[in-house]
Amino acid sequence: MRDTADSLLVRQHSGSYVMFLPPDLASIRDFRKALRQSLEENTFLSKDIQQIELAADEALTNSISANCNSSSEETIICRWIVNGSKFVLWIVDYGSGLKKEKIEAQMTEAKPSTLQEFLKKVKTYQDAKCELLPLRGTLTQHRNLGKGLLIMQSLMDSVKIMYHCKEGRISSDPNDSSIRGSIIELAFDSKKHPV
Repeated sequence: MRDTADSLLVRQHSGSYVMFLPPDLASIRDFRKALRQSLEENTFLSKDIQQIELAADEALTNSISANCNSSSEETIICRWIVNGSKFVLWIVDYGSGLKKEKIEAQMTEAKPSTLQEFLKKVKTYQDAKCELLPLRGTLTQHRNLGKGLLIMQSLMDSVKIMYHCKEGRISSDPNDSSIRGSIIELAFDSKKHPV
């Protein structure tokens, strides 16, 4: 496994960022720091930054898990754009792609009506599921898996799942036979979330 020293942030121009991360849980800290700094520079409010950070953390954790479950050590690409009040993030992994059944189960699950209900659902799920993921190159038990899509949906204005396929094609079909990995797109507009 690569060390998090392999993380690379590139600021392409004002409001445009790309980060290349090894599939290791330690990458999340580097990513969150760069993401937070970029949002602060673009005058996002603290409450909005926290929502975006949590959703992005969930998406990156899913991508790390997907890479590991597919025995892929490919670099994960995180690309985001901040334009005024609008934020869009794409995370590209090299796992096998989110399966249709998992997407449908999480997307159709009834959203909890209170924070306590939501946290109880997550805890119940986590108690039943644990996965080994790399942390600084050592496999470590990680329980924060399984409700990522639900968390992202509840925090972001838009969540899209796409797939990158052979020959550079992008597909929205989770059953496409040439899937090389997933692309998760998260969008947030701070004007839709007044103080």
